[in-house]
Amino acid sequence: MHECCIDLAGHIDKYASSKIASYDPKLMEDAMRITDKAKGRLLYYFPFVDTEGKSNSESWIGWHNDSGFLTALAGDIYVDDETGKIIECPDKDAGLYVVNRNGQEVKVDIPKNCMAIQLGECTQIITGGALTATPHYVRGAKVKNVARISCPCFIDTAPTFKLTMPPGSDVDAIYQSSDKVPPLRKRWTEDGMSFGDFLGKTFEQYYEHVKK
Repeated sequence: MHECCIDLAGHIDKYASSKIASYDPKLMEDAMRITDKAKGRLLYYFPFVDTEGKSNSESWIGWHNDSGFLTALAGDIYVDDETGKIIECPDKDAGLYVVNRNGQEVKVDIPKNCMAIQLGECTQIITGGALTATPHYVRGAKVKNVARISCPCFIDTAPTFKLTMPPGSDVDAIYQSSDKVPPLRKRWTEDGMSFGDFLGKTFEQYYEHVKK
């Protein structure tokens, strides 16, 4: 997963360079190549205790952007929570949803033996908004005893990495974001803010956002 993200980072550099003349043409690829912050997480989404009356938008995890750089994501697996047996998900509406460039909610099904890569907000910042983070959530299964397993791998930099926009880029382009997540301008509050400080501010803002 890490190697694939390094390859993709090279393409991100080429694209960002084509859009913003001041962009460092090796920024993302070098950052992803030297980092040791490749964190895999095996996630288990427990079944809803009560499936009666659940709305179509009931979620295993709510709307959010990944705060880091790149997230590699294998296809999900559904299991019977009581037996552990792998099953086909009996709820066709359950699973991963993203917001596309037109603001539409789209269900994403990752084929077997494939993986997807989501862009995080740090990539949005350092590319001057040439690329944007992917708002997403996981809709829960409205069927008894159905659990979901996923294995994302978060490829990020060290906490001291400076989130600096390309010289002369438009800060408003960087701040573009979905209303489904806390505004980026309230979290990335200064050019050159460290990745670690940005994460701390982001966790704080999401907590306040969820309470509303």
